[in-house]
Amino acid sequence: MNLSTIDIRLLSADEWEVFRRVRLRALADTPQFFGSTLAEAQVRTEADWRAALSDRAQFVAGADGVELGTVGGMPDPERGGIHLISMWVAPEARGTGVADLLVRAVLDWAAAGGHTEVRLEFADGNVAAERLYLRHGFVRTGVSDLVRPGQPTLEYEMVHKL
Repeated sequence: MNLSTIDIRLLSADEWEVFRRVRLRALADTPQFFGSTLAEAQVRTEADWRAALSDRAQFVAGADGVELGTVGGMPDPERGGIHLISMWVAPEARGTGVADLLVRAVLDWAAAGGHTEVRLEFADGNVAAERLYLRHGFVRTGVSDLVRPGQPTLEYEMVHKL
């Protein structure tokens, strides 16, 4: 895959169907790595999807009209800075640099907004995700929690100082 053909774009609320499509695919592909479930996402209404897009910057990577990944950046009013969320890359685009482009989009967006740090969580066992975030300057904070209540998988917090 040629990275020069990859388009990273910020979704508007009117593109809620794109976000829904990519998010449902992500939750079906790797449910163990997300705090929400496919069943929960499938019952969300158009208004829910639009509201989600109004609360965050949601980027989508695509090429030739096919969505290859997504990531979000959301202000964190409790802790300050930006929370990187909903990161996912389609299986056919993994290992191609698409993930790097998506992470860079959130870091650049956060810096342009004057934020000084970006936080995220990644699920235990997701070695590729941790390597990706380490490559972009994130470090573990020592904080961990359950990915979802009632599930045994832990997630670990990382932070990147801008």
